[in-house]
Amino acid sequence: MVIERLTNQKKAILDYLRMTPGHPDAYEIYEEVKKKLPQISLATVYRNLDTMVGKGMIKALRIKDDRFNYDGHEGKHHHFHCAKCGRVYNIPDNILLDLEKINEEGVVDLIEEYAVMLKGLCMNCKRKKDKEIQKPRK
Repeated sequence: MVIERLTNQKKAILDYLRMTPGHPDAYEIYEEVKKKLPQISLATVYRNLDTMVGKGMIKALRIKDDRFNYDGHEGKHHHFHCAKCGRVYNIPDNILLDLEKINEEGVVDLIEEYAVMLKGLCMNCKRKKDKEIQKPRK
């Protein structure tokens, strides 16, 4: 068994991803990590992100067509992407799907892995939209 060495670069990237509530892209990660490691390059960040995704340490999310965003939060969860503001929210696994019910229906025998990305309007954007609708027109 090969044990993955956690270099200073990987540790800094992983620490940042675990502490941030958001789902940054590689450039955002690079900008934050270089505050601690000024010598780090964008190419090093990309290479380490690819390695960590491949080893299951973090998740890559395709939110926009031209880039990945990254999620370092541990534990099974899913995502909601607001179509208006672009923010991505974590949704705990236990409130989204009833896998026992799926198995009872005879659809599948064993679910090994799954991920869900919901898209719609978040509550903040909905409130803003509702306020705009309620404003009297002059």
